[in-house]
Amino acid sequence: MEADTLAKEASTNEAVNELDEIQYMPSINIPEVQQLQSRENWMAPIVLYLKDGRLPEEKDEARKLRVRSARTTTRTPSGETPFKLAYGIEAVIPAEVHMANHRVAAYQDKDNEEQLRLNLDLIDGVRMDAEQRMARYKNLMARQYDAMVKPRRFDIGDLVLKMVSLATKNPAHGKLGPNWEGPYRVINCKRQGSYYLEALDGRRLERPWNVEHLRRYYQ
Repeated sequence: MEADTLAKEASTNEAVNELDEIQYMPSINIPEVQQLQSRENWMAPIVLYLKDGRLPEEKDEARKLRVRSARTTTRTPSGETPFKLAYGIEAVIPAEVHMANHRVAAYQDKDNEEQLRLNLDLIDGVRMDAEQRMARYKNLMARQYDAMVKPRRFDIGDLVLKMVSLATKNPAHGKLGPNWEGPYRVINCKRQGSYYLEALDGRRLERPWNVEHLRRYYQ
């Protein structure tokens, strides 16, 4: 065994070049540590969106981030997040674990289980309040929309112009063709905003026309 070891060492020493240096001990006592540049992980865009509301520059990534954050973002009509309406408590996403907030700092297993059971018992009240807020929000939006609407009404016998649709437009006119045709006379009104028309020669149009596609004709 000793002869084999000595033979191996002799062959090793012969293979070493004169310019090579064998170093059995480190040249310095302080260890060298190479610091790698830290890259943003998958949670970085979510943290920026939650803190500052900033979205990625790419449209596809911004759309995906909006879809993912929609479940844990408070909606304006209901005042609650979809996650809370479904499970009775706000979700803590992985990106919020590294953020300084009260829920993460004061988390305890025992208190958390009790709070979860309490929130499930009170979830019906939360959903009822959210439904009432949605109803008030819809009424507010309806009032704001109605305030901007300018109603148009026609009386029987009024002359109006009818909008030219793609189905009734003459292809020979091209792009410079008229957008309105007529005049027509209002002969009946079945309901508000719906009028039956006839041409000046007495030819009656088959179907009623909505007031959105009509315009008053001034002689």
